Parts: sequence; C-alpha cells; structure tokens
Amino acid sequence: MKKLWAILILALVLSLFATPAFAVKPNGAQFIDWNLSADVMPVPPYGSRDIPGSDTASKLIVNQPNGKTEVTITGPMNGLNPNTTYTVYLSKAYEPYVYTGWNVEGSWVFCFDYGGCWNHDINITAQSNGTFSGTGGWPAGGPYSITETITGTIDVMTGAITLHSAYDGSTYYYDMNDGVIASDGTMSGNVITSSSQSGPFYSTSGTAVKTHTGNAGWPGLFTSTVPAFTFTTDEFGAGSWHLNLRDEDFNGPGTYDLSVWINEAVRTILISDVFDVVVD
Repeated sequence: MKKLWAILILALVLSLFATPAFAVKPNGAQFIDWNLSADVMPVPPYGSRDIPGSDTASKLIVNQPNGKTEVTITGPMNGLNPNTTYTVYLSKAYEPYVYTGWNVEGSWVFCFDYGGCWNHDINITAQSNGTFSGTGGWPAGGPYSITETITGTIDVMTGAITLHSAYDGSTYYYDMNDGVIASDGTMSGNVITSSSQSGPFYSTSGTAVKTHTGNAGWPGLFTSTVPAFTFTTDEFGAGSWHLNLRDEDFNGPGTYDLSVWINEAVRTILISDVFDVVVD
C-alpha cells in the first residue's frame, strides 16, 4: 500500500510540471469577412476608391494544416474593376476606427464681426459630457482690458456649438449661437451681446480635433518575409491570389493576429476582419 501511495504522489508531482498545451488549430477552412475600407477606417482618406458589393462578392479563405506550411490564405476576388492590377498586403492586426466626436479644448481666437472685427481670446480648458468651460479675454493677445468666464455646450458628433461668455466683474455677456465646426476644425456661427450687438463670428486661430477609438490607418506588414504582391482582374472584374506561410514566417509557436488589405493604385479598398493563426 505504501508503494502505491508513493506512485500516486509521484504522478501528481509530475503533473504539476507538465508541458502546457498549445492552442489548437481550427479544423477545416475558415471564411473571413471583407470590409469596404470606409467601414473600418476614417473617411477621408479611406473610401474614395471603394467598390460597393466587392466586399461580399469576394472571399477570404484561411486553412491551417499541420506541417511546415502553417497556414494557406486564398483570395477569390469578385466585383472589382475589370483588367485592373491590385496589391495585396499581409498585415498586422488592427482595431476598427470608430469616430467618437469633436474635442474643442485648447486656445482659440474668435473674430466677432459687427462693424469691424473684435478679436477675443478663448481658452477652453475642460470638455465633458456635452459641455465645456474655460476663460477668455479682450483684446486677443493681451494685455486684457476685459477677462471672461466661458461656458458652452457641444454635440460632439455633429459639431453643433453654443458658447456663453460672462465678463468678469460686470453684468455684460455675449452668446455665440448656431456654432458649427467645419471639416477642417475651424468654427463659425452668430454672436449677440447683452447690448444687442450682433453679427457673425468665426475662428481665426485654434482647431477642433476629431477623436476616435481604434486605428486610423494601416498597421504595417505582418512580416518582412512576405512583401506586398499583386494580382490582375479579368474582363469581368474577377481574380484570385494564394499565399502559403511557413514556419520561418513566424517567430516561433503561438497565436498570431493578421489581416489582409487590398489596394487599387495607392488607395485601400478592402480590409479583412482580423483572424488568428495558430503556429505549433
């Protein structure tokens, strides 16, 4: 009985030092979705050459066999422009771009144009939950004859702005209404003062910034051992390409995240979902 217990204890100890299990390769072919570039990257610059329908008409097939060939990737492509050369990039993983709105924090100069340009400094120091605050002063550049306390609202997704300025130590104020942010980050709208002066306003300095989550551009080649390559479509806009990745294309066993990007000329048109490759 003592001998039996000794064997059981030895087996338990050996199990604690067992080699960890590696990830298991998927069985069979995986079909990876394509995306039009504008669906997962910012517009602009992406989207200018996208071909609607090419994402669903084209396929991306990934097989992970055993042996020195770790993965085969095949791209039967359809719905593209006829007789056109496209470039394929085997790329690193990426996170889809998601626009999260405008941020207006920073230093601005606004021209209030009622019978001449009255330039005010506006320093927006905090923005949160659709509101912002800061300080201001006139004349822009100082020294200030007037200092101001700034509050405002912003629809971060559309760029609609209102701003209220109270003159420190006075009952005087002005309101910037119907403010909009242009695509280049500049701002304009209408202004009215507590003494009924009114006219347009526009920024002469300062820029709103678009915020986002995810990546805003190409993440780079997955490996230098697989450079970009091309394929050419036929008269029907169809073509195909095939790629084998071997042990030497990876830095040892593990799970790797990849994506495939397709360019026409210098513009990306298709971007695959990220997919895993298991190397044993």
